[in-house]
Amino acid sequence: MKGMPGPAVHREKTLPPWIALVSVGFVVALLYWAQPVLIPVALSILLSFLLSPIVDGLQRLRVPRIPAVILVVLLACCALGAVGWITVRQIVSFANDLPQYQDNIVEKIGDLKRFGKGGAIGKVQQTVEDVKQQIDKEDGVKTEKKAAPAPTAPAPSAWPLSSGAGRIVELIASAGLVVILVIFMLIDRVQLRNRLIRVVGFGRMNVTTKALEEVAQRISRYLLMQSMINGTYGLAVGLSLYFVGLPYALLWGLLAGLLRFIPYAGVWIGLLVPSVLAWAVFSGWLWPLIVVGLFLTLEFAVAMILEPLLYGHSAGVSQVALLIAIAFWAWIWGPVGMIMATPMTVCLVVLGKYIPQLSFLVVLMSDEPVMQTETTYYQRLLASDYDEAAEIVENYLEGDHPPAQVYDQILLPALYQAKVDYRRGKLTAEDESFIQSATGDILEEIDVEQLKQNDDGDGDAGASNGKQRKHSTNVTVLGCAARGRNDSLALRMLERLLEAERCDIKVASRAAELDLEKLTAREETTLICIASVAPSGMAQTRHLAKRLRARLPKAKIVVGRWGLANEFHEIEEQRKLLLAAGADQVTATLMETRALITQFYENPKALVSTAHRPNHHKDKSAKT
Repeated sequence: MKGMPGPAVHREKTLPPWIALVSVGFVVALLYWAQPVLIPVALSILLSFLLSPIVDGLQRLRVPRIPAVILVVLLACCALGAVGWITVRQIVSFANDLPQYQDNIVEKIGDLKRFGKGGAIGKVQQTVEDVKQQIDKEDGVKTEKKAAPAPTAPAPSAWPLSSGAGRIVELIASAGLVVILVIFMLIDRVQLRNRLIRVVGFGRMNVTTKALEEVAQRISRYLLMQSMINGTYGLAVGLSLYFVGLPYALLWGLLAGLLRFIPYAGVWIGLLVPSVLAWAVFSGWLWPLIVVGLFLTLEFAVAMILEPLLYGHSAGVSQVALLIAIAFWAWIWGPVGMIMATPMTVCLVVLGKYIPQLSFLVVLMSDEPVMQTETTYYQRLLASDYDEAAEIVENYLEGDHPPAQVYDQILLPALYQAKVDYRRGKLTAEDESFIQSATGDILEEIDVEQLKQNDDGDGDAGASNGKQRKHSTNVTVLGCAARGRNDSLALRMLERLLEAERCDIKVASRAAELDLEKLTAREETTLICIASVAPSGMAQTRHLAKRLRARLPKAKIVVGRWGLANEFHEIEEQRKLLLAAGADQVTATLMETRALITQFYENPKALVSTAHRPNHHKDKSAKT
């Protein structure tokens, strides 16, 4: 009806860039200036994620929630208190014993000086001194500096003492706030979750629930597994240093385990102090090197064996993004921020997964690949990087998937996309020519022997069947490119696949090269495969199919309309047009075409035409 309003089009509102930038700046400023409040809250949330699985385990043992929470929190506080007490005792004892190693330290410094005099360091130092003396000679005698007035000593004040006491009181208060918050967060976890869902809105309940569950699961699993791994690592370090004979081995093992919660940087910080101590304690250079070797060996074993065995290498965040996050949170919240960097980044990645406006965070921070293999291959061709494109194909051939699919999964999609971009004016003729040339070169570098592995992995069976098909009599298979160079390249791919199957195919790069007169006079069964890479060339393909059908009514015609495997509706429409033009079968992939041709080799009569011929059925029904 006229005058009726059309359906409302929902358009997602996006903020202007300057508003988004101002908002980000405001959030960063708030995080920096609200540290006294936000750090205890963040630590409470982190500890609640860590302790929540333990509380749930006690509840499954029929312990009521409130006693379970109190018991778990008390045990955690006792463990942290014991660790802190042992650490303080060890540090005080180490400070008292440090003067005993003065002789070794002087000896090591003397060794370094002797090494520096005769080596490269000494030569550099001597060169600097010579240049300095030359400059002093040219400038003349230096003017004497005026004596600065002696500074007056400030009056003694109790401010530093009161400042230190205030800092201690602040830390104790923050620790108490964290404990109280953890207790109430664990007790009221369900209520807090429901309130957050209510704030977001019931209309987004599905997304909010999934996001909360994934955040809780990933962070809890990460913290629990990381605590087990770091505890094992610290214990191994402490025992190793104890047997080596390094003093205060328990302290350094404990420090190494705690510092390992800081990704990447914590390991090297934990290595630094014991290495320096070994350098000061032991005479000679052998034992300090042994200490460094122990650290490196244990770290390699944990990173390469224990971590992948328990939970994998990462928490779903890329290494570069995590390093940047560590630097950012260290600037915002100091050492606490370095520990909080991984959980915070995981939360951002999960939010970006479920909130469309934050999807860029997944692309920037997640460790999942952001581009498929075929997209990466095409991108390197656009950059005229032949070497990396060839390396991508080589890695694909060595992967877990069947090597024969490299054409359908990597090379053909690139030719298809190049056609699309060229038609839209995004590619020049030179760009398309380079992609075609590079594809041809890579195609020739692929070893046919690698393609003998079939989809089911039975490469030997395929080869044996191919030997039987090679000498089949009264069977002729011809291949013809429908239009241009892309079609010729695709036909060459099919030829390589059939070579791996021990099937012979005679290839004609153009339709004019087909000797139709000679084919018409033959009596053997003939199959003609027309190669056509989408999206263009449909008219030429239909015309060629009609022409071949008119001249060879008994031949089997298979049209490979390749590149449309993921476009179901489009390939079905084109299939109908090509079948009506005279084709017996229309395939969308090279693997499907290969299967039809090998079937034709085994039994030519088994290749049944799927073409619908209305005139033929009409004549048959009229006779009836």
